[in-house]
Amino acid sequence: MAKVKLKLQDKSDSELLTFSQQHIAAMTGNSNFTTPAPTVIAFQALHDEFEAALDAAALAAETSKQKTSTKDVKRSALERGLTDRGSYVDMTSGGIEAKILSSNLPVRDAAAPIGPMPAPIDFLATMGDMEGEMDLTWSRVRGAKSYIIQHSENVSPRVWSQKAVSPKSSATITGCTPGAICVFRVAAIGAAGQGPWSDESVKMAP
Repeated sequence: MAKVKLKLQDKSDSELLTFSQQHIAAMTGNSNFTTPAPTVIAFQALHDEFEAALDAAALAAETSKQKTSTKDVKRSALERGLTDRGSYVDMTSGGIEAKILSSNLPVRDAAAPIGPMPAPIDFLATMGDMEGEMDLTWSRVRGAKSYIIQHSENVSPRVWSQKAVSPKSSATITGCTPGAICVFRVAAIGAAGQGPWSDESVKMAP
């Protein structure tokens, strides 16, 4: 779904004024946005007041800090007005890019999809507080929706079985045989499916 991208703080005063004027022209008679917020009159007033303050500041830049301060206040007000207009356009356009662009407001870049998950790192199994309980921790994987945890006895080759699925980068495993050497591994699951397994972590169950 398309969204408005303003980045007003990156614009100079003159660029902001031009941007605002182009937006006003684009919104005039625009059938996509018939009830703008702020209203046509209110937004035009914000634009005109900033333009007047900008002109005054330019004329008195050397002698009048007050006018420059007033200009900054009016700029902030215009930025708020543009931000409100962006919110209005977002809600009214239904996320249709062509409608947003018809208001002369730019559209945010689409989020880049996250590819295959890497293997979790810093995977560590430690004894839990209760008999047969193991605490597992690892570093969070960006983009992971959940993590799958497998267990094997300390045999070769390993015989893996699923022990848990966790939405966060930690889990507590119960029901381990006290005194048994337990082997664990974890993999991240994202939009592209399951990633590779982590390094094994081996620990005796309490």
